[in-house]
Amino acid sequence: MEYVAETLDIGPGTEVFEVACGAGDFLIPLHDNGFIVGGLDADPALIAWALAAMPGGRFTTGFLTELDPAQPWQVVLCRAFGSFPDVDYARGVLARMAAKATHAVAILDVPEVRFDRPWMLRAFAEIGVSAVQMEVGKEDEARYNVFARL
Repeated sequence: MEYVAETLDIGPGTEVFEVACGAGDFLIPLHDNGFIVGGLDADPALIAWALAAMPGGRFTTGFLTELDPAQPWQVVLCRAFGSFPDVDYARGVLARMAAKATHAVAILDVPEVRFDRPWMLRAFAEIGVSAVQMEVGKEDEARYNVFARL
């Protein structure tokens, strides 16, 4: 997570919201270092674990199609993009993520075979985001990370 914080130039006190957060494992180091954390996941048991692990975190149960852009967060990230059923679903979630974020969007561990880089750039361009940085995944060259500043 340090890499994401450095890339997005964020620090303690920054609000970080994870889409499809599961039990919030990725957010724990941020929480422990003074970031404001929250997330959305469809599994109520996983959300309960996240709330227990990160007192004060703002976690809710719901489907990704229910992601509410009316409740802004500085950074919105997703590590589950590769599990999305199709490009239309992914495009819809991406649009809601960008509408919710006030500083940046991060999409981590994107499988190139499912969502290639040209598709990702087009999807961001369609929602009006042009400051997009893509990097090869550190452990698997068939995956990449996307950082978009808003």
